[in-house]
Amino acid sequence: MVRIVWALLLTVGMTVAITAQGGPPSGRGQMRGGMMHDATHDADMAVFQSLIDNRQKIQRTVVRLPDGIETVTESDDPEVVTLIQTHVSAMYDRVTEARPIHMRDPLFAAIFDNADKIVMKHEMTPRGIKVVETSADPYVVRLIQAHADVLDLFIKNGRPELMKNHEVPARPQ
Repeated sequence: MVRIVWALLLTVGMTVAITAQGGPPSGRGQMRGGMMHDATHDADMAVFQSLIDNRQKIQRTVVRLPDGIETVTESDDPEVVTLIQTHVSAMYDRVTEARPIHMRDPLFAAIFDNADKIVMKHEMTPRGIKVVETSADPYVVRLIQAHADVLDLFIKNGRPELMKNHEVPARPQ
């Protein structure tokens, strides 16, 4: 409980600080431990780690669309609902602002490399969030769907799945 509250406070505080400073330069950060970090990296990771730690409280459905995916991710635990909504909003900001995360994983790198071809929409639900991600590019559709599959694996397998690299789907012929 304390960890969840701390992660949320840290996320809000970092967001306020970045907004007050006019935001980070697009795609910029500092190197730490061989990885690029921006001002919200640690806060975003704290929320993500809390979600992984509470994955048994998360229900997620994925519907594959011809041009992408529609997902609903929810929980009966109000604290987890807040984490889900905070995480999705933070990741959408990262994609639109070209602030990548988890770049050692080839699938995540490919998602960020093709972010400008992804149309993202989300709406809060009382128990979480509904997300629709689409693309007119058939290859990016495959990336979106593969990413949804990996998120399901994160929920299913927890931390061991985070350590894995995930294959990038083949480009359509």
